[in-house]
Amino acid sequence: MRVAYVNQDPGVRPGKPKGAAVHVLAMRSALARAGAEVLAIDEADPDRLESQLAPELARGAIDLIYERYALGADRSVRLARTYGVPHLLEVNAPLILEAARYRGRTAERSDELLEAEIFLASDRVLCVSSALAEYVRQRSGGDATVVVEANAVDPAFLANPTPEPGFGTPGRLVLGFHGRLRPWHGFDRQVELASRLIEAGIDLELAIVGEGDFDAARTLPADRVVRAPWCAPHEVPAYVARFDLVALTYGPDAPEWFSPLKLAEAMAVGAVPLVADRGDLPQVVKDGESGRVLPAGDADAWFAAALELCCDARERARLAAGCRHAVAGLTWDAQAERALDVARDRSRTR
Repeated sequence: MRVAYVNQDPGVRPGKPKGAAVHVLAMRSALARAGAEVLAIDEADPDRLESQLAPELARGAIDLIYERYALGADRSVRLARTYGVPHLLEVNAPLILEAARYRGRTAERSDELLEAEIFLASDRVLCVSSALAEYVRQRSGGDATVVVEANAVDPAFLANPTPEPGFGTPGRLVLGFHGRLRPWHGFDRQVELASRLIEAGIDLELAIVGEGDFDAARTLPADRVVRAPWCAPHEVPAYVARFDLVALTYGPDAPEWFSPLKLAEAMAVGAVPLVADRGDLPQVVKDGESGRVLPAGDADAWFAAALELCCDARERARLAAGCRHAVAGLTWDAQAERALDVARDRSRTR
């Protein structure tokens, strides 16, 4: 089977230091492991995209188009309809709303109509969260075929990676953050949490792996912060394996459409998560079974829960086992198989 994986967003090309780029590479790799030949097309210009994709479609060499949605990008779904090839559209955010909120771009009515047309034309719209799925349903008048596929985890995280030697202080508890820092992560709240735990006498350090403005961490004692830069995806599991706890300290005004890649990865290595009661996080993390779910913005509740975990190694171990169990089936490989099933089903009905 031959799959064209289309990405028209130049900001998330594989190799860029951001989770979205890791996601693209992970899904392409999973499709290849599932036995597909993957034609990777990273092209923002629709005419150049068509020049690469249309000849392959014309000679019957493509069985499935899998596309990461980019704002206003409709060329590949139109080509899919022209040549009768199934098209899957992966939607990771309500891009029109994000453009308005974070980039000051006011949406035109034509933008909304085009987005609805794209959603309706795709055979299946894969959304990373239930809130995002509802957004797609509303935009499409309820007629798009929508499936929730949360961000998943690479097999390397599930293979009991050996912690990176020399990263962090042996024997000290680690509260970790990895990935690209974004405005909604509430990193200042994570720093405040670490500070309160240290002041309470907990032998803990904040470990940071990734890209972003982490200046807030300078308020902590220098010997209680360890840093590693953004690294290649295959190197990340060893760093995350050093984490004992992760805290997704999103505030009460954080968007609910996210599906944090960092959460599944941390859980896979047994880092116990504390997460805000926002979006789908309470469905991923079962409170008291695979972590703690806490009121967004309630610093005292977060401190009490984190302090309890820091002081109870047996409870951390129990929840860590629950983490690994919870994400054991949440893999890119499983998602790739479900994607390929769409093409297999189409071929059987021809």
